[in-house]
Amino acid sequence: MEKTKVSSQLEETDTQKCMDDMSEHAFHLLNEHQLPVELVAGTMMAIAQRLYKTQLNAEQYESMMEVIKDAPVRPYDISKVRLQ
Repeated sequence: MEKTKVSSQLEETDTQKCMDDMSEHAFHLLNEHQLPVELVAGTMMAIAQRLYKTQLNAEQYESMMEVIKDAPVRPYDISKVRLQ
């Protein structure tokens, strides 16, 4: 039981670190390089899809795309995050 709890905590830490790193880079591109939101977001989505397409079989890939399409997404609070 303890091993599962520790593993879950590590996964959460890894997930948060990845989210933080990717967000930091995206905001760097938006704010420091003044790239359009559509370019940065679209590029990140294209990379994600390509990674999924490489890792998953066709059925798994289509299932993942459905999950992503239907996932609830909260927008950033633009009073706290500078976008251009």
